[in-house]
Amino acid sequence: MPTASSRTTASRSSWPGPELQALAEAALALARRAPSGRIALARTEEIFGRTTVHEPLDATTVQRATRRLDDVDPEPLAVRAAAQTHRGVVDGKPVAIRIRRPGLERMARNDLALLDALALPLSAALPRVDAAVLLRSAREQLLDELDFEHEASMHRRIARILRDVDGLVVPSVHSDLCDEDVFVADLLDTGRAKPKDAARVLVAAHVAAARAGFALLDSRPGHVLGLADGRLGLLGAGVARPVGRDRVTLLLDALAALRADDEAAFASATRDVVGPDAYRVAQSALGPLVHGEARLDEPSLRRAASALALANQANPHPDDLHLARAAAQLVATLAQVDPTADWGALVAASS
Repeated sequence: MPTASSRTTASRSSWPGPELQALAEAALALARRAPSGRIALARTEEIFGRTTVHEPLDATTVQRATRRLDDVDPEPLAVRAAAQTHRGVVDGKPVAIRIRRPGLERMARNDLALLDALALPLSAALPRVDAAVLLRSAREQLLDELDFEHEASMHRRIARILRDVDGLVVPSVHSDLCDEDVFVADLLDTGRAKPKDAARVLVAAHVAAARAGFALLDSRPGHVLGLADGRLGLLGAGVARPVGRDRVTLLLDALAALRADDEAAFASATRDVVGPDAYRVAQSALGPLVHGEARLDEPSLRRAASALALANQANPHPDDLHLARAAAQLVATLAQVDPTADWGALVAASS
């Protein structure tokens, strides 16, 4: 059983490591250089509660994109790096109309070739993985995220999966009005109060989606809405990736083993992914977050990030990385929205 000090003292000698630093620096340099990379950086800023001012779309672009819709407010509700949102009315009900920036997909396709520059630093940071497979998966996901018609189809699937999560509302999508450049969904009736039980609802939603074989990849504070009736509204549900349920089971089993201080069970759940030192590092990095009530503040998040010390011995399946991205974005969002809870208990109750 780990000691109290092993739960709270991260290994500084092996993290983040020169290979991981080199990968992060290469990815950041690439993102700053490529138009679609700058969009990804802007989205990352939103996850941490920071927003960048973007140039709004011109009126002609908005009118062309919404020509099939009536009663569209010309003033945008939100202007983001990849899209702009307007209020409209469909069949007497208010809707949110998201319009993709012109030429965005073409720019992204041109940028995809640049991802090959990450192959060498990725192989150095994760020597046991097939870098080509991971980069191919990243390319596929990037194009899916820029296709609003694909997002609408995924949104409907995820909404059905999450319909039984108590206290959660996923807005209905109007698939007949969506295409590659336009996404239309019901406009939620937001209130001024914080959503009740946000931590419980968000954790339950992500676990339910994962159990059904999907990783939710677009958690950010701006997508978590307190509704007038006290429930929580969740936007961005259509940005999701199919994952193997077996990978989800292993992840949940590993978290349960950490919570139970069961090193043998943890080793069994992670034996094909990380090496023999994983339990000690995971308990040091994540133990404080799964043993009782904890606050997602900067020290705890830095400590949790020290689990990246396992990167050089990891052999993740692409699905593991999608699940890791979903978990990391959820944690960052919870830190902004509802930062204190018994996280291990919430995951266990949702599983």
